[in-house]
Amino acid sequence: MRPGVTQSGPSPGGQRDGALNSHSPSGRLEECSMRLQRLPLFGALVSLLASLVLVAPAAAAAPAARATWRVSVLASGLDNPRGIAVDENGRVFVAAAGRGGPMGYAPTGKILVIDRWGRLRTFAAGLPSAKSPEGEITGPTNIALPEDGTPVAIIGGGPQNVDPRFNSTVRLRTGQVTGNIQAFVNAHPDRTDLDRPPNPTDSNPYGAAGLDDAGVLVTDAANNTLLMVGPAGRVQMIAKFPNQVISTSHLPPQMGLPPMLPAEAVPTTVAVGPDGYWYVGELKGFPFTPGASRIWRVAPWARNVTCSPTARSGACTLFMGGFTSITGLDFGPDGSLYVVEIVKSGVFGLFSGTSTTGALYRVRNGVRTEIAAGQLTVPDDVAVGRNGTIYVTNKSVFVGGGEVLAIRR
Repeated sequence: MRPGVTQSGPSPGGQRDGALNSHSPSGRLEECSMRLQRLPLFGALVSLLASLVLVAPAAAAAPAARATWRVSVLASGLDNPRGIAVDENGRVFVAAAGRGGPMGYAPTGKILVIDRWGRLRTFAAGLPSAKSPEGEITGPTNIALPEDGTPVAIIGGGPQNVDPRFNSTVRLRTGQVTGNIQAFVNAHPDRTDLDRPPNPTDSNPYGAAGLDDAGVLVTDAANNTLLMVGPAGRVQMIAKFPNQVISTSHLPPQMGLPPMLPAEAVPTTVAVGPDGYWYVGELKGFPFTPGASRIWRVAPWARNVTCSPTARSGACTLFMGGFTSITGLDFGPDGSLYVVEIVKSGVFGLFSGTSTTGALYRVRNGVRTEIAAGQLTVPDDVAVGRNGTIYVTNKSVFVGGGEVLAIRR
């Protein structure tokens, strides 16, 4: 699923990809959301909710920390910046999905790097990028930095008959595909897929985190799974994330929807916690209910488990709920968890053209504090350096207008 595709046209800092705003909310929003779940970036929830409150209550909110954080633009003019990571030397790596090409496909995707002195350069070019007829851009969605020092690009869902690197992981030192995620999904279809018509072999690799053994964790937002790709390219199922029945009360009544609808998890991000566990954040599919996004805690020994919101122990448990449209997670050096919401008011606001303001939260001891409130526009991912500097990809669906922000105390 692609978290955040909006209408083409002039905009501050660049052109936004996509054409979803051309459809009225009452007529085409759900169709658009289902199409997004089939595409590699953005796309995109009562009894189950009641049980979630008992297992993982929403984090308590504290006042936004406006005065103690400084926001600066570290890089600008980027094409659809998505995932971000920081290495041990303070270099910031950014996955830029590109701009597609005149006929749809062109190898305009890149991995960029910003050094400790703020200098931007291209680390890897010529990566696949495709633009759909509706304007959605897919290409490099993330970058992982395993302990062996070889950066790995995650390429989102796209036509493998056009470029076999789509739906795969690519080791950048060799340029070789090391994990064919589409092939794995073909053999392990999503039996709970809610697309209409069903499309259980949709794949959209999106979130990523490097591991100590040179492996890579990948969230497949379309297949609703957490996968692990080994150094030799072996793909393993770690966890499957369940659908959730959620409210439609935030949507216009003229849409004629029932009070509750099932929604796919749409896992968009994964981070390795200070406890060694793996934390996975959900965007949450249609109807994109505010407050329905969850964060899961997955044991590093988990294999082929199905997560349950009622589990209180075991390989996968619910860590926290109450977020909206999560697309990025990372931990700071003090153990704080940082969470990016691509649209603070919910993805419906993005599709309907009423909101592009995102949010960044710091979660410490169960309390979440908003950072840089009102200063983020369709952010996608977050990475925290060893010195505590927070890096965020901003304007993540802008062609020529994307940014990397540095946020410091």
